[in-house]
Amino acid sequence: MKLYGTIAVHVQAADILRAPRFFERVKKAFGGKPDLRTGRVRAAIEATALVEASRDALRKLGASNAVSLVIDETVLFHDRDGKPDDLGDLFLAFHDNSSVFGTGFDELRLAVEHREAGLHIVLEVQARSVHAVNAPAIRIIASGRIEALTPKPGEDAAAYRKRAEPIAGDAKALEMHRVQFEAFVERVREAIASAMPTARAEVDVAEARVVRPTEGKQEAQPPDARNYDPYVAYYPSPLGFVAETLMWSAMFSMMMPLHYPVVDHHNHVQGFADEPGIKEGPTASAEPAADAGGNWYDGDGTDAVAADTSDGGSWWGGDDAGGGGDGGNGGDGGDFFGGGDAGGDGGGFFD
Repeated sequence: MKLYGTIAVHVQAADILRAPRFFERVKKAFGGKPDLRTGRVRAAIEATALVEASRDALRKLGASNAVSLVIDETVLFHDRDGKPDDLGDLFLAFHDNSSVFGTGFDELRLAVEHREAGLHIVLEVQARSVHAVNAPAIRIIASGRIEALTPKPGEDAAAYRKRAEPIAGDAKALEMHRVQFEAFVERVREAIASAMPTARAEVDVAEARVVRPTEGKQEAQPPDARNYDPYVAYYPSPLGFVAETLMWSAMFSMMMPLHYPVVDHHNHVQGFADEPGIKEGPTASAEPAADAGGNWYDGDGTDAVAADTSDGGSWWGGDDAGGGGDGGNGGDGGDFFGGGDAGGDGGGFFD
């Protein structure tokens, strides 16, 4: 069983505009306002501000065990030896390189691990300076495991099963850990919101998930994937299949399976454990947008600059690639230099 949560952090951003085309330049010369938005924005945040905000938030949480810091594919810190309480070393490594990486960046990833109340949690802060309008500039992923259900180094399958089986079959214990994890994710949200007062932080998901057992090695998804699981990336286990099989068997040995999402090895939601037929295969008719694959910074597929051009419009007021139609939603006729602007009721000569 995995505990999985994500937090979306929205910051101020400016639209990225494309170069106007010929007819758009003509339209602008006659007083028109062509829509040059691309559907992407650039976040108003620097690496130094984000790293310092993360430091303040992590200190408030008591999470002091650093894992890695990567900026624009350059590894600034990596705890290869598992040294405890080394968050300060990570920030020293960053400040030693702040003259190069302290301002603008394309991608930033900062990972720490944390243990509390019988849970082992990996937190990864990810940020993209350029992202879709409807996507967050920053997302924080919390992925955890119940330590009593996690195979230990050198432990064989028989010893693991004997130790973990009582917890796997205890619905009250599982629910207690789920509630603890959800409370931790909310604390993370509160800490980052306090450290970044101009940002808007929201919990997207915080839940316990049951993994459908499948033989073979678990492979981590790319870090920018919507369903990326940092725990699998940093702590892969050769006994992962044994743990998944034990939890799967225990869940369906209960009189009433818990209402936990069922996921595959790629963290795609397939349904819920208490749904009829879930043991035989996926029951989810369609994945939610947040679980549909692709990159998290590309948003949910909707584009704030898209426009309805189905009502006609002028001969060059049609659909601009990436920027929506110039005709707008209200253009129901229009002539010559392009339909009406969004909300208009038909174009006039220069409208």
